[in-house]
Amino acid sequence: MTSDSGPHELSFQPKLFANASQKKTVPIAELYKQLKKLSKELNGLEQETVDTQSLDAVTRQLLAPSLLRHKEPGVVAYVSCCIADILRLYAPEAPYSEDEIKAVFNVFIDQLQLLGDTDNQFFALREYLLTSLATVRTPALVAMQADAEDTISRFFTVLFGVVATGQAHNMQMQILDVLQQLVEEPKTVPQDVIDVILLQFTRRRQQDNAAAHQLASDLATNTADILQKYIYQYFNDVIVSAGQAGTLDDLRAAHVLILELNRAAPGTLLNVVPQLEEELSVEDVDIRVLAISVLGEMFGEKGHTLAKRYEATWTAWKGRRADAAAAVRVEWVERAVALYQQQPQLARELNADVAAKLSDVDERVRVAACRSLGQLEMGAAVQGALGDEVVAALGERCKDRRAAVRAEAIVALATLYSQVVGELEQSTTARRKWGGIPSTIFELRYINDPDIDSKVESIMTGAILNFAKIRDDREKCRRLLLVFDSLTPKAQNGFFSYMRRQRDAILMADTFLELCERSCDDAGVEQQQRALAAKLSACFPDRVKLESSLAQLAGLRDNDVYAGLRQTMDVRSDIKTVRKCQKGALKRLASLAPNLLDTTAPLWKCAGLTTINRVLVPYLIENASASRQGPFHGAAVTLLNYTVEVFPEMLELSKDELFAVEGLQAREASAVEERLKLMVQFAKAVPNSVPRSTDLENRLAALVRSGTVAQAKRAAFVVTQMPGAADLCAALTGDVVDCLDDAKLERRAPAFAALSRFALHAPAAYSTYAERISQFLVQMALTDTEADANMDAGDAEWEARGQLSDMGLARVYAVKVLAHWLIGMERSSVTREAVQMVMGTLRQLVRGSGSGRSAVTQHCVLAAAASMLKIAGRGHLERAVGVADVQSLALVVQDASFEVRSAFLLDKLVPALASRRVHARFIPLVFLAAHEVEPGVLDHVRHAVEQRLSQFRPTPGSPSLVESSLPRLLHILAHHPDWDDAEPLRTLELFAQYVEFYISCVCSVQNVSLLFCFAGELKAARTKVQGGQYTQRLYVLSELAQFLLREKSKALNWPVNVYPGELQLPDDLFEMVDGTEQILGKSYLDAEFVAMRAKTSGSAKRTRVRPKKVAKPSKKSRGKQPQVDSDSDAMDEDDVSDN
Repeated sequence: MTSDSGPHELSFQPKLFANASQKKTVPIAELYKQLKKLSKELNGLEQETVDTQSLDAVTRQLLAPSLLRHKEPGVVAYVSCCIADILRLYAPEAPYSEDEIKAVFNVFIDQLQLLGDTDNQFFALREYLLTSLATVRTPALVAMQADAEDTISRFFTVLFGVVATGQAHNMQMQILDVLQQLVEEPKTVPQDVIDVILLQFTRRRQQDNAAAHQLASDLATNTADILQKYIYQYFNDVIVSAGQAGTLDDLRAAHVLILELNRAAPGTLLNVVPQLEEELSVEDVDIRVLAISVLGEMFGEKGHTLAKRYEATWTAWKGRRADAAAAVRVEWVERAVALYQQQPQLARELNADVAAKLSDVDERVRVAACRSLGQLEMGAAVQGALGDEVVAALGERCKDRRAAVRAEAIVALATLYSQVVGELEQSTTARRKWGGIPSTIFELRYINDPDIDSKVESIMTGAILNFAKIRDDREKCRRLLLVFDSLTPKAQNGFFSYMRRQRDAILMADTFLELCERSCDDAGVEQQQRALAAKLSACFPDRVKLESSLAQLAGLRDNDVYAGLRQTMDVRSDIKTVRKCQKGALKRLASLAPNLLDTTAPLWKCAGLTTINRVLVPYLIENASASRQGPFHGAAVTLLNYTVEVFPEMLELSKDELFAVEGLQAREASAVEERLKLMVQFAKAVPNSVPRSTDLENRLAALVRSGTVAQAKRAAFVVTQMPGAADLCAALTGDVVDCLDDAKLERRAPAFAALSRFALHAPAAYSTYAERISQFLVQMALTDTEADANMDAGDAEWEARGQLSDMGLARVYAVKVLAHWLIGMERSSVTREAVQMVMGTLRQLVRGSGSGRSAVTQHCVLAAAASMLKIAGRGHLERAVGVADVQSLALVVQDASFEVRSAFLLDKLVPALASRRVHARFIPLVFLAAHEVEPGVLDHVRHAVEQRLSQFRPTPGSPSLVESSLPRLLHILAHHPDWDDAEPLRTLELFAQYVEFYISCVCSVQNVSLLFCFAGELKAARTKVQGGQYTQRLYVLSELAQFLLREKSKALNWPVNVYPGELQLPDDLFEMVDGTEQILGKSYLDAEFVAMRAKTSGSAKRTRVRPKKVAKPSKKSRGKQPQVDSDSDAMDEDDVSDN
């Protein structure tokens, strides 16, 4: 070695070989000694100061095959380290030829392949070799050779094979450095290298060696600008190959690889993304689907801004929403919805498009859109991104014509709601956006589809209320109120309808299971079981399977199953017991007959009392008793009112809380009125269950004597329902009668309101004073103290009953007291004088004509008409309401006041007919609404006729009551005051609309012949009353009805045949005549009318002729149709306690 200031020479000259031929090395121990000493000195030399000539001898010796291929691995390891140092000292030039360099690097690769054995004694030498290669960048020597592809490929294969999880981070970085040099230095990267790199991105390789995947990711990221063209070429070759081979397996694998590259090294796909964009428009549908899928996932990668960097590709991808192939649109909408989760800000651009796909013409696309939305996790970002139009469109799909779409939409909407319901109380924005979901779901009840109903019942207790995740009963009640409070009036009716459906299912199912428990072979019992099974099954999807399953269930004769299921429907069971019994019974059923579980599940879900349950009632009462400013006061009151109607037994279990005197001592009069209303409903639903206590009696008596109108009326009713309270009723009746003198005018309205209840429900107490006050009541009812002499042009504007003056309200209740007096009489107590007095008063009010009626008189007319219906509903009084009275009531349906006619029709007449409380002779009255100007009224009438009234038949197979009412309708029309013989054409145009409305509600291909025959029968009869001109009109109407029936049949290609049965006209209206040949041979229908109809048939719209008295609704009530469910016995708030 030279001095410190000169070049450093290698001082050690090793003796590595036994002879000059270098074919045999010195003994192994000596060889190790020499190599170690040489390696140490080489390691200490620096490239800048070394005298490379002193290295020449060693440089050549180390290339000897006897060393490079020595059988001792340690020898080769030392030799490799020494050569690496020599390459370092000679750099940047190499002291070897290209062939020698290739041989040396193959030896290096062999050593690097052993890096995985960290416990080997020579591991440090191999690690040193790797470090030297990485830091000195000696791999560049082989990389720059023209034929070094195999060597470079070996480097990649070996190093990706040895890298492993758990290795030192520094070693992995050195391996990355070596591989990066081998990518950056050569002019071209060998294809085998690209294959090895891409292999690391396959999912299997990721699972087998995550470290190799990470190494490939880092390498691809660092050399993206170099690899771009090679990766593009790779995928291009795959696409061409797939097109030639006609298989998509390789293409799918390639697209999966693109996704992995996009996650790990998106920079390598610079040329691939436009290639994917081109795939969006190729003819092959499968390739378009692949492109949609891959790009959709790429756009959704978090942290990437692919859509911004490739705006043209993003636009092209969005355009595929309208692809001609449904499969492409399905894939598009699934990926688009996924973006709400992955890239919420980007997804905001897609709201309109996703909403449009929810209305796609193809069912599969709609299903995919609904299902994808239901899979979203509703974090704050997703809630903000999901547009209102998407939520609204999803709600519309709940009514889709396809069952699969409906099912997915209902579940999706409910699932979204279940994730956001916790935020509704705190956030106004959340309430606005998501609070309407329960309304959308419960309004589905109006579709009346068993499949939809079962689906809604399933998600009601699941996703909507989600009681299973709420332990505290108070919180369960709060959740119920939160949901109910958000419902629209229509949705509330839907919710109530589901409650009624549950009640009906419970009644039938409980009876069925009770019969099953008898376990007998009685043929009568089996017949009852079959009838109940058929009736139950009709309310659920797949009725045939359910009916068969119920028959099998009856055959099991396992009382444990029957008793368990019955307990789930028992109003005494709490929610926990219901769930426990349901689980136990169904588990046992599964062990006995597993095939019955799926088919009967909808029935048990419907019948199980997990929504409205007795444990919630005390908390409902608590919320109802709170201040009106409480968040859920109104909802609790409404729910309680309906619960007591549907499940009164539940309130019976909590009647101590219901009838607590504290509830009647609230400062707010309205709160007391609401509690009394609930008491009234309970007392009506559960007779003889009102508890008696001195405090309660005293408080009720005080309210009768000094309370408001509503308080006095309701308190009086509750008192009448108390067992053993006859003396109290008598005392209170006397006190109330004493309030009728002029000195106590301010108490007259409450007094009459209370008397109306005593007269009906405590007739014995009222009868004592009946003669004393009857004439006074008649005078009061008929005297309009508020009429305005200047109201010659028409009636006063309508006012709600609560807005009437005290005296006006007293007059209305005077009408009710008179009617209730008659209705409340026992059959044996009814006198002709009483009937004449009451009916005479009611007739004067109902038949009163002329203009200038005050708002009070309008209310009196409505009360009188409603009272006539009630009287007609009492069997022993029905004859008191004669034919002329029915004619008068028909004109109330056409009253000049919209509020009078709509309230009478929808709140009184239709419910009375639907519940069959009055005779079928009143059915024709509903068709007098034909000229109603508010379409909502006609829709309601049509619904009631089609869904309820048309189902009523005296005997199976006979004409329905609605079909049989055609002669009665024509009789009413023949006596209608609008008939003008002087203007026959206008009259026929006017009256044709009544008949057409009837036909539109009732007529079908099955009954057109029956109706035609009914109309024709009238020409063989005559009216019993009021002279020949009415019979003449009847014949005209008979021919008019036949003409219109024939006209409709012709338009719809319906056959009109001779009806084979025998028909009978109502004997209270008609009598048959002899010698009808002349009548039958004569034409009564105006020929000009027939010609006019012939000209206008097929025209888009005929000119409507309106009767003279029908007026439009007032400004206050316009558009506010009464929310009446035709399934219910509806009554307005003031008539809540009337029977």
